[in-house]
Amino acid sequence: MGLYSYITDMATKITAQVANKDICNCNALAVATIPYREFDNKLAFFSNDTYGIEMNQDAAFGGTAINIHDGTDNTYWTFANVVGAKAKADSTDQNHTTAGTKSIKSDNAPVGEIFEIDKTSDQVLTNYTAFTIWIYVDKDWKAGDQIDFYGWKTVQVGTKVDLSDYFDYTSYDTWHKITIPLSDMGLTGLTIDTVRIKQESAEGKAPKYYLDDIQLEETGTPITYELKPDKGTWLLVKSLQIACAATGSAAAPNIPYDTILGTSITNGINYKRIQNCVTISSITINKFIDFMTLSNAAITGQGGDATNNWISVNVKFNEEIVLKAEDEDKMTLTINDNLSGLLYLRVGVGCKVEDRKIYGC
Repeated sequence: MGLYSYITDMATKITAQVANKDICNCNALAVATIPYREFDNKLAFFSNDTYGIEMNQDAAFGGTAINIHDGTDNTYWTFANVVGAKAKADSTDQNHTTAGTKSIKSDNAPVGEIFEIDKTSDQVLTNYTAFTIWIYVDKDWKAGDQIDFYGWKTVQVGTKVDLSDYFDYTSYDTWHKITIPLSDMGLTGLTIDTVRIKQESAEGKAPKYYLDDIQLEETGTPITYELKPDKGTWLLVKSLQIACAATGSAAAPNIPYDTILGTSITNGINYKRIQNCVTISSITINKFIDFMTLSNAAITGQGGDATNNWISVNVKFNEEIVLKAEDEDKMTLTINDNLSGLLYLRVGVGCKVEDRKIYGC
């Protein structure tokens, strides 16, 4: 005698049905499949609450900067080793200061080493916007190296930031300008008397690098554009589409490698991917050729008329990047220069959205 069996959902108690199919004159289970996850295409851009999606804005610094240290070419704040003694305030190996000869040197610092630059009096940060630092990496800076920069006044003030997140540390033997908004350090409107640099971690041998022309900038706030998922959703990002236009002759379609269509960028456009409040990756774009070094980058269009020209670049990720609303994931692009000379600059995103509320998330 045969056994009776049923296919039943344990939660709903719904039982699968048997249907007769004419084409074979047979009985069979009536089944259907549904996608486990459902997505919707989304048109998205990096955007800012004040400027929207238009990135050709003026974010250059102005006012009167406060000089902090330039390798003792001039007398500003006072350098001191706090933990360890390998850092040197006045190395003549490298120099960035105009008419100067020296910079701060750190070479293979042990983990935990700290040096500081002390004003010896209070520095109120109200009306100031960012720290800028010129950095030169000689060798050995790797992904596992973390070098923290932070404020101090008897105790730590604000939060530490990793210098690795603000420049391309894999580009050796050249000077890079780092821009760190005070908002990133939680220092807006606070008071410090010192800044400190700490070798927080190292991947094998710690790097050899130089710092010069460290300043506190008075006016001109860096402008950050964000891409983030709406509440209750995940955003799956496939690619970035960069489009810009500038004044120029279509009769000369050559693209300068060292500017953005003729606009020079000193501080750079800083890209970050932040997941679960941790910076996963970052890079700084200073010139057009930097776009072309990104993953699978390709020029997708170019044109112009008698007075203006334009270009578009697509950057495809090797794997989709998932940004989760519940983890406050996001991508950011921060401009620190005057880009108002461009006629047009936007960064669109090829992505799809998943509604997680249907899963109870």
